[in-house]
Order: sequence, then C-alpha cells, then structure tokens
Amino acid sequence: MFKRNKVYSINKKAANETLQNVFAACEQTPNTRSLDALLFKNYANTTLVKTGKWISVALLILILFCPFVFYVAGEEKKTEPHESDVKVVQHYLDEENDMFVLHLSGSVYYEGIYAKGSDGTVIYPAETDVDGTVKFHFTEGTLNIFIPDTEGGIVQAVLSK
Repeated sequence: MFKRNKVYSINKKAANETLQNVFAACEQTPNTRSLDALLFKNYANTTLVKTGKWISVALLILILFCPFVFYVAGEEKKTEPHESDVKVVQHYLDEENDMFVLHLSGSVYYEGIYAKGSDGTVIYPAETDVDGTVKFHFTEGTLNIFIPDTEGGIVQAVLSK
C-alpha cells in the first residue's frame, strides 16, 4: 500500500557474514539458524500480514457498499397502487334470515372473502355464488368485510347495526 523510497539489496553470503559480525561485535553467541530459514520466516510473516491487510480492505469495501444493496432492493419493490375493479352493485340486510347480502361485480376472488367481527372473530361467508352474490350471517354489531380481487388488491366494507 505504501511504497518505500529506498530499496537495499545484498546477496545472501554477504548478509550472513554481516549478521555473524554483528553478533561477534555485541559479544553474543552466533546465530544457529541459517539465513535462508530466517528469510523464509520473515517472508511468511509479511505474506500473512499483507494477505490479512487486503482481506480487511475488501471486507471494509463490502461493508461500505451494503446499504446501497438495500437501497436498490427497496427501489425495485416500489410499485404503483392499482385501482381495484371490484364494485358493490347492491347490498341489503335480510332480517328474516339474519343475512347480509352483497351483489358484487368485477374480478372478485370469491374464495378469499371474509369478515371480522367487532370482537376480532373471523367470519366466512355463508354462501357465495359466481354470479356475484355473497351472504354473511349478521344480527348486530360491526363487521369489517374484506373482498380481495384477482390482482392482489382488497376492498374493505364496514357494516354496522
């Protein structure tokens, strides 16, 4: 990563003699390891450090670019809301049979229609016809009726008595 200004080179024989002379001048016992073994150990240590440095730089770059991945993924998921073509043509309360009747038109997904009562219970239709008629048992309280379409949208209707 950083370039040195001066590079010194010396042959191995002269380097070994210089090392032995330094030990003799300092009144130390001479080196028992060969210069080749010392050079190899130094090379192995510097290689490990250099490799670790480049791996850490690569991981740092990946960490810095991680937020951009989530930003791009969020941009792709933004979709325009579509308007559902499900319409309630007619509705009425059949008090004789305690039923609420809906007549629907459009691309209704009839198997997915349900309602939630005011206490949170899920109520499924008592009858559904492909001609657009949906009947719920209803006596009193509040019903939130959810009518899905085939495109994935949901129309919500609220019934209170």
